[in-house]
Amino acid sequence: MIYVVEADFAHLNISLEEWMPLLNPQRQEKAMQYRFYKDRALCVFSWLLLRFSLKKEYGITEMPEFEYSEYGKPKLSGSEIRFNLSHCDTAVACGVDRKEIGVDVQDFSPLLHGVTGRFLTQREKEEAESIREEELKCKELARMWSLKEAYGKYLGVGLQYPAERTDFSEIRCDGRWQEAEELRVMSRRFQHCALAVCSENEMVCRKTRLEEILG
Repeated sequence: MIYVVEADFAHLNISLEEWMPLLNPQRQEKAMQYRFYKDRALCVFSWLLLRFSLKKEYGITEMPEFEYSEYGKPKLSGSEIRFNLSHCDTAVACGVDRKEIGVDVQDFSPLLHGVTGRFLTQREKEEAESIREEELKCKELARMWSLKEAYGKYLGVGLQYPAERTDFSEIRCDGRWQEAEELRVMSRRFQHCALAVCSENEMVCRKTRLEEILG
């Protein structure tokens, strides 16, 4: 299952301190290291979305404990359940399954022009450059970038794979499950961001609200 929350995380007007007890000590420490409210809120609410997802899908209510792969990808200790978290300025996302999963969300931002080029295949570059309207080009770059990130997160290596030779240009941004790299892959747009998922299984994607994960 994939859960997505869209919100203006820089201006939530929600006190974060009351939700800190629901975070484990490491996550609390990490959240408090952030200087700006938005970054702290994304750290807190991505964790709360994970706890919400685990409770909804598997009835898990206790504080999760983790173990980490060689590249730092976390998983639940002593469990076959896998998860992946992602956040951007306008959304948090969480995927949970019994197989490996990679999830990524990316804002529609002009800044993507400066970072995506060296990670795209020639075909992906040509598709992006063929789009004349700037707003649509930003959305397409966000889609492509989210696919690259989701695949790296599925592999558990981040972008330490040959992204510039891994082509997702055949993946349509319509929310349908498609096939790439011998996986099930899904890409879709929300109001302010693109979502991509790479998984061995197809699953439902559900948009939810902050009020729901806060109980």
